[in-house]
Amino acid sequence: MEDLYSGYQPLLFSIAYRMLGSVSDAEDIVHDVYLQISEKTIEQVENKKAYLCKMVTNRCIDFFKSARYKREVYIGPWLPEPLILKDHDPISEVMNQEAISFAFLLLLEKLNPIERAVFVLRQVLRYDYKKISQIVDRSEPNCRKIFSRVNNQFPLKEETEGKPEPKNKEMIQAFVSALYQGNIQKLEELLGKEVTLYSDGGGNVYAALKPIISKDLVTRFILNIMKQNHHADEPAVVKMVNVNGECGLLVKGMDNILTVISFHVKNDQIADIYIVRNPEKLKHVSLESY
Repeated sequence: MEDLYSGYQPLLFSIAYRMLGSVSDAEDIVHDVYLQISEKTIEQVENKKAYLCKMVTNRCIDFFKSARYKREVYIGPWLPEPLILKDHDPISEVMNQEAISFAFLLLLEKLNPIERAVFVLRQVLRYDYKKISQIVDRSEPNCRKIFSRVNNQFPLKEETEGKPEPKNKEMIQAFVSALYQGNIQKLEELLGKEVTLYSDGGGNVYAALKPIISKDLVTRFILNIMKQNHHADEPAVVKMVNVNGECGLLVKGMDNILTVISFHVKNDQIADIYIVRNPEKLKHVSLESY
């Protein structure tokens, strides 16, 4: 069982995380699945991978239905729990920096549980329709229709493709430098015309209750947060990290509250900024670990 867990855990976690957008819930579901199966049961299963994927997917579908209500009454914008990837980590290798960006996960939020499962299994994991139909308990023709409908309705395909890391990293470094210097002109040069900032405090810490749009308003909001959490005598600690396959920042301010920032770069400018400050979503994150 230990070999089975270590062999399939990264794959199963990748499915659960994409389905739910929560690191803690994905870990719990994968753990619960392994607790549920016995060595005797799993040895009788011919295709163990498909069997485990089906169990995890079904658990996610059931959980997602119950989680939907929580998100509808959520205070302010809901963002996924950030996944900070490290080099040579098994999870990172399975994720392969594709189809886990905040932009992608937020688009998935518009889909119902079955649509989400079919799209992730087909577009991201490249499963054939026969295997998908067995996992989600739908006919092959039905799965084809679901995937085709989702593909036509939402621009998800673009978000599943990897992005050039080096240029993006240089841009985020320039952003941090301009932020420390209070260089408004440089900040606005790096931002796209319709840049949008989403901040998730969950009603627990300071955050904007609605998305902020435009260079001017986004710049003002970011500088205000910087002013609150950074002082010459007690500077904020900023580390550049890989957040959901894209360049991001891990920040610890004077108030000791952790903040994770992810950037969506498009056409050589920052198109979206995602700021997660809700402590409930950062329990798995430690500044010392990166």
